[in-house]
Amino acid sequence: MVCNLVSLRKLHQMNLWWDNQLGQNVIRTKEGNPIAYLEDRHDQFVIEYQPEGYASFTTTRPSYRIRNSVLADAQRWHLRLGHPGPQAIEHLVNASKGARIRGPTTVECDACGIAKMKRQIRRTPKDIEEGPGLQLAIDFHDFEKGYQDFRSLMLVTDRWSGLVWDYYLQDRTSDTIIKALEDLFRTLKHQYNIIPKIIECDNEIVTQKPQVYAFICSKGIKFEPSAPNTQSQNGGAERSGGVIKDKARAMREGAKLPAFLWPEIVRAAVYLFNRTPHYQANWKTPIDRFHTYIAHSEGVVVEDRKPQQAHLKVYGCKAFAMTPEAQKKEKRLQRFKPRAWIGYLVGYDSTNIYRIWLPRQNRVIRTRDVIFNEEEQFSGNMATTLAIMQDEFQKVSLQEFNQIVENIEIQHQDSLERGTQETDDFSYIGHFDSIEYIMDTAPSACDLAHQQEKEDDAYPTPPESPKESFHPAALFSSAIGEHVNTQVPISEHLQTWKASFLAGRLIQSIRKHGDQIISKAKLERLIKQPGGLSRVHRRNLPPEPKCHRGLKDHPLGTLFEQAEKVHLKGHKEMQTWQEIMSSDPLCKDRQILDCKWIYVYKFDKHGRFLKCKARLVVRGDQQKNHTDDLYAATLAVRSFRVLMSIAARFDLELIQYDITNAFVNAEVEEDVFMRMPPGYRRPGRVLKLKKALFGLKQSPVLWQRLFKRSLQDIGFHPIPHEPCCMAKGDILIFFYVDDIVLAYRKKSTEIVQQLVKKLQDQFKMTGGTELQWFLGIEIIRDRKDHLIWLSQSSYIEKIANLSESQPSDNVPMAQGGLHPYTGTASLRSIHKYQRKIGSLMYAAVVTRPDIAFATSKLSQYLMNPSPEHHKAADQVLRYLQRTQDLALQLGGGDDYILFSDASFADNQDRKSSQGYIIRLFGGTVGWRANKQATVTTSTTEAELLALSQASREGMFMERLLNDLQICLDNHHIHIFCDNVQTIRLVNEDINRLQTRLRHVDIHNHWLRQEARMGRIRVEHCPTSKMLADGLTKALPRQKFEPFVEQLGLVDVSKWRHENKNDERHQEIDEIDEDIYEA
Repeated sequence: MVCNLVSLRKLHQMNLWWDNQLGQNVIRTKEGNPIAYLEDRHDQFVIEYQPEGYASFTTTRPSYRIRNSVLADAQRWHLRLGHPGPQAIEHLVNASKGARIRGPTTVECDACGIAKMKRQIRRTPKDIEEGPGLQLAIDFHDFEKGYQDFRSLMLVTDRWSGLVWDYYLQDRTSDTIIKALEDLFRTLKHQYNIIPKIIECDNEIVTQKPQVYAFICSKGIKFEPSAPNTQSQNGGAERSGGVIKDKARAMREGAKLPAFLWPEIVRAAVYLFNRTPHYQANWKTPIDRFHTYIAHSEGVVVEDRKPQQAHLKVYGCKAFAMTPEAQKKEKRLQRFKPRAWIGYLVGYDSTNIYRIWLPRQNRVIRTRDVIFNEEEQFSGNMATTLAIMQDEFQKVSLQEFNQIVENIEIQHQDSLERGTQETDDFSYIGHFDSIEYIMDTAPSACDLAHQQEKEDDAYPTPPESPKESFHPAALFSSAIGEHVNTQVPISEHLQTWKASFLAGRLIQSIRKHGDQIISKAKLERLIKQPGGLSRVHRRNLPPEPKCHRGLKDHPLGTLFEQAEKVHLKGHKEMQTWQEIMSSDPLCKDRQILDCKWIYVYKFDKHGRFLKCKARLVVRGDQQKNHTDDLYAATLAVRSFRVLMSIAARFDLELIQYDITNAFVNAEVEEDVFMRMPPGYRRPGRVLKLKKALFGLKQSPVLWQRLFKRSLQDIGFHPIPHEPCCMAKGDILIFFYVDDIVLAYRKKSTEIVQQLVKKLQDQFKMTGGTELQWFLGIEIIRDRKDHLIWLSQSSYIEKIANLSESQPSDNVPMAQGGLHPYTGTASLRSIHKYQRKIGSLMYAAVVTRPDIAFATSKLSQYLMNPSPEHHKAADQVLRYLQRTQDLALQLGGGDDYILFSDASFADNQDRKSSQGYIIRLFGGTVGWRANKQATVTTSTTEAELLALSQASREGMFMERLLNDLQICLDNHHIHIFCDNVQTIRLVNEDINRLQTRLRHVDIHNHWLRQEARMGRIRVEHCPTSKMLADGLTKALPRQKFEPFVEQLGLVDVSKWRHENKNDERHQEIDEIDEDIYEA
């Protein structure tokens, strides 16, 4: 209840008192625990009251949205996290998700003082194996007989990450301990592919449990017992066990729970321990440290895997748990029957499934539908608690209670619609989890019966024969399913625990386009409609899965699974590998590489969905000691633009082909072994590769050698200055890995068809259509006017979402200079900035020279970007988004000219900026904007260095054109420069440069030599017409717009719109023909 005034008399009646002695200003319980801090504001003492947090009740539709971050003071987070230390609270926000702290992070807790007093022990640090799960520490703790007859606790601590697994034992016999260890080893192996190397334990295993010792040794695990009666040597387990016992003791002291609930209390303590930041892990949580390492080892690129904390409540607080009748909507005519039990929070199964102890029934239930009152806790006396419960029911009518429940449900749904939307890009596979579904329709009677049976049990009921005497509690947590399978019960044991982080996300935003949010539910409706997939645009699709385990939760997971099977079928036909036993002598002392699936979407030229593709990739990054020549050339984008310019000028045909599974055509020249593909693995089996596979370091060069050899066999000869281009007469073929383009005159069509037929005899090829897309570049042609446009509008649309701000300028960079950051950027900021600049760089070097200078300038701050640098990068991204229809025009002329310019000492280190532009057949085919490597002492020297760079690039391109049998009218290279003194130094014999910079003098003499021999000709160009001016400085809008036009960037939106209309009319004509034939 929210109050405006608080009565001190009423507080005394509630056994609360105001502590205002010695500078204190706190409301405390009779035990002295602080519950509220008072502040002096406007001559009044003010309590900053926080409303209770509520968990959601069942909704009528799937909910995919993540919980909002929870704001509370440090004291409340201290109670929610099970009484951690003050430094852990300080680092909580940065180490987890969903937690926000108001006010100071210092706390005052009497329960901690009572529960955590201990003597000091000095331990010498031990060397720890690098990596999670490799070195484990085991410790045992005995208790009085507790809930479910458990008497002992076995804690297993990962020494590297600090993660703890807890097993509850009804006895400590060797058989029970072996079963628990078997379960642990099986889980680590199957879920994480981890085999422990070392186990630390006290001497009890050796002296009293020889069967357990023999079992551990039989697994090939090194056993390190402590000395007799020296438990402190088992530091890893003793330390974590002591912390967990202290935490559990403080939690029980604060919550006043009965002692027989120790399994639930310790279970919750372990749950919270694994989610609390630790000093030894650089203030990261054990869950984050463990699973981030696992993700990186599996090739999943993630920044971190912080646990979600928004669901945590004050431990032991009062809870109103919805009854099974209310959940099932049974006995609906009994309108005034209570809909909730009163209990107390004793643990968590996931981020939205709680464990509630019901004092009246004296049992623990699992439930999602619960309301919490964090201000009230168990009194510590059963009789008093039951009397209070009865008194509360007498004071509040059932109608009022039911109305409160309904109002809370409505309010929670409204808050979801208004809440912030976050997304997590990770998933975990774990153990023995119980999955809870949020259903569109009422569940079946079978499902409800199964749900009741599961939720009424505090622990999963072990089978009667044989009887299990241990319980792996830390491995139990619940997941939220994203789809409802009517053939599966509502709750079932599944091996996944990712919902302990991701629960409550069923209204997850997949894509945001403009002001429209594309939710997962909306996407599923589109997919279910007839022909719906073909109408889904790329911006409305969720991100591709990152690993095979993510398929089951992905909306298009079934299609990706089908793509996997098609891909594996292709490998079977190609005989890519041979399946052998891992014990085969061939595998002895040989490295066995891992592999992973890569998933991508395929779209048509309008960005509409075509199909899902899956490709198996071997983990080549794991290869060791590979010293062979691995270099495989790829087609330079500059050469691609030259070839497109030639095709436009001479009206060449452009036909594209794709080679299916290109690398698999090349045979491996050495023995390589690989694990079986994820999702299709068989125990004790590995694969011996016979063909090159994607991911192997040597695969690209093996494929390139094979393909070039095949081209030479049918008459093609290489082009010296472009290794990925070959010629046969007037027929050109160029390729980028497995994408092949043939360029030829129309009269050579029959010869080309014969050549393609010979290639198809060797390789499986698809395509044969006119070139429209190449490396994400859209190719638009106007055959009548001999023009080609290169557009990256689809790529720009994709990277525009990287922008975090909304600049309004119409130029990519403002004229004000950028300065180095005097502070220190966070790793997250650096990663984001590098991702932005890397994305901009691809557009800048392929089709958008208008952003070349801005990108070059921003790339100077990659290692320590400031907020201003981020804003500048966002401005370039937004400029690209506004001008995404600009395409680079090629063709329409016969010239070959260069422009060179420099901006003297314009950088912080006083180095000059320089740039050049190369024009061929009326289009811009080459450019560069960069900072000079050395400092110059005058404008003339800077211009000379820029002119030397442009001349060298021009000569290289001239030699490439000669190799392609393209004859130019001019026998020298025309270079335009706007510095008269530089031109005179190059062209006139009487002028000499007076400089003490030897490297500048060398460039000057080389330019004069080339000019005298007639290879280059430097001419003057006014600065107003200098095309390279925009590559050396940020231009104002009135100069930038003419610069864009001079570059040959043309808006093709009108042409694209007309082309779409033509295609639409063609589709209508085809439909009319089909109707007529029918």
